[in-house]
Amino acid sequence: MKVKKYTGYTTFEAMTKLKRELGSEAIVLNTRTIRQKGLFGLFKKPLIEITAACEKKDLLPSINTQEDKLNKINNELAILRNMVEQISSDVKEKDLELSTELDKYRMKLITNGVEYITATSILKKLNEQINFENKDNWTIKNIIKQTLMEYIGQVKPLSLENPFQNIIFFVGPTGVGKTTTLAKIAAQLVMKGKYDIGLITSDTYRIAAIDQLKAYSDILQLPLEIIYDEEDMYKSLVTFKDKDIIFVDTAGKNHRDIDENDEIFKIMNSINNKEVFLVLSGTTEYNTLKSIIDHYSFIKDYKIIFTKIDESEGLGNILNVKYLTENPVSYITTGQNVPDDIEILDREKVVRCLIGEI
Repeated sequence: MKVKKYTGYTTFEAMTKLKRELGSEAIVLNTRTIRQKGLFGLFKKPLIEITAACEKKDLLPSINTQEDKLNKINNELAILRNMVEQISSDVKEKDLELSTELDKYRMKLITNGVEYITATSILKKLNEQINFENKDNWTIKNIIKQTLMEYIGQVKPLSLENPFQNIIFFVGPTGVGKTTTLAKIAAQLVMKGKYDIGLITSDTYRIAAIDQLKAYSDILQLPLEIIYDEEDMYKSLVTFKDKDIIFVDTAGKNHRDIDENDEIFKIMNSINNKEVFLVLSGTTEYNTLKSIIDHYSFIKDYKIIFTKIDESEGLGNILNVKYLTENPVSYITTGQNVPDDIEILDREKVVRCLIGEI
């Protein structure tokens, strides 16, 4: 099998190069947006990179079983080829339908981490709704800013208006900083001196995770309970019956292994007056974020926290995720310092960054 990569400023251009060299029988393995190399690559239009492969047919055995398999593969490839050609055609049409002014903003969005398809879809929809022909640059910019803010939606931090006990769960993949994020929010509430708080951890997979939260609980002078199952959770709730707020730290797991049958989600479903925060890293690539959102979709009501924003190349993932889900964003974190490096998301500031004003 011969595997090669082809690049172009559009999917159509890259596909044309691919077909010219590998022919129409080629298999598309992967398509992604990449920045151009070099110091000034950040300021140049990103490229579309397509990885493709083609079979060396002369090396295939000629026995009947192999021929049957090859025929089946060829039929599947024909279907895939039609799909790729349709996608290529769709993307080409999107390129042509965007005006020069809107295309300028698309490039700014992509440069700041927004996925090509996300940026194109948003602006194409806007172009269908509004006539931009007689509008000046200032008006166009403000229409785009308002549109992007609507896509990000209303920001919803921790709600403390519940007259009953608040039970707050932090869930998400391993390594995104759930425990540190929990500690930041808890520490800020401790500093206000208005709430009686308890901590619970179900992250018993890693001793270091328990030690970390224990260290925070000692510093903040907050009681900590360790739970292993549903029964332990109920016992802890009795222990913390007089607390205003209970923060629950959960184990980080590979998102592909997550489903509603996990013990922690059974516990969550049995609890009233709860809030759930899905913690995501701003440095995670788009395809992985999309997979995480898909695997956590069985949780119908959660808020999103983005961590490690200080380590990310841009704020594009905030818009990327909001394009995939209607769940609201609440906080972003910008470092490891407790309790300082956390803030409620400022969507106007995010949009200004995405279009290059900051």
